[in-house]
Parts: sequence; C-alpha cells; structure tokens
Amino acid sequence: MQPKIAVSLILIFSFFSVCKTPTTKESGQTDTPKSVVQESAPAEEDQFVKATEGFLNSSTYQVVVSSLEGNEKEALELARKRALNLFIAEKGELFRPADRKVLKELVDTKGKIARTSKPINGKTYYLFQISQPDLKIELKK
Repeated sequence: MQPKIAVSLILIFSFFSVCKTPTTKESGQTDTPKSVVQESAPAEEDQFVKATEGFLNSSTYQVVVSSLEGNEKEALELARKRALNLFIAEKGELFRPADRKVLKELVDTKGKIARTSKPINGKTYYLFQISQPDLKIELKK
C-alpha cells in the first residue's frame, strides 16, 4: 500500500505545481512597486468618502454631503440643513427652540464649502465647514 500512497502524493504535488496561479510577469501585467509613502498616503477619494464629520478642532465643525449631479448650490443647502440638525443634536438636552434661529444664523454666516471632490463613482463630495473661534464652547452654552 505504501507505493500507492507515494504515487498518489507525487501526482498531487505535480498537479499543484502545474496548476499554480501565474505571477504578474507570467500573465503579462507589470505593476510598478509602490513606496511606503504611496501605500500609506490616503487616496484622494478617501479624503472625501471617509472624511470626518463633527468637530475637527474647537473652532471648526465639518459636514460631508454628496450630490449625484454635482450641483454645488443644492449641496450647499443640504449641507446647511445637515449642519443645523447636527448642531441641534450636539446641544442635546441643552437645546431650546429659541436656539434654532441662532444656530441657523451661525451655519448660514460662518459655513462654507471648503473642498469639492472630482466625481467619485458618479457622486461629487463636498466638505462643508463652519469656523468660528471657540465654536465648541459656544455650542455647549
């Protein structure tokens, strides 16, 4: 029985060595090796798709919105609404109905689109930021 096992093992190893996956050189593809910096640097798409929402620091709050048509005016309105709702949520139990007007004015006067992406999978991304000194402290009042 041992010769049968040996022959079987030889056949199995032969099969795997013949059927191995082709390397990039064998398949005709050549990839240029990436440096450590290129591999660790976030792709431009990631800067928008995975962008942080919320406080970037104590003076800047960021909201991310996207638009299928790349309509900046529509995106700006959407970003303002989203920022207002997120500010209300940030205030939590401290929110009073009278705060809505103050927060809306803050978003409208201090908010702007800081960056716009190129189309990514059919969507254009917008980074909307509200900046004011000590914004985080003001929001918690």
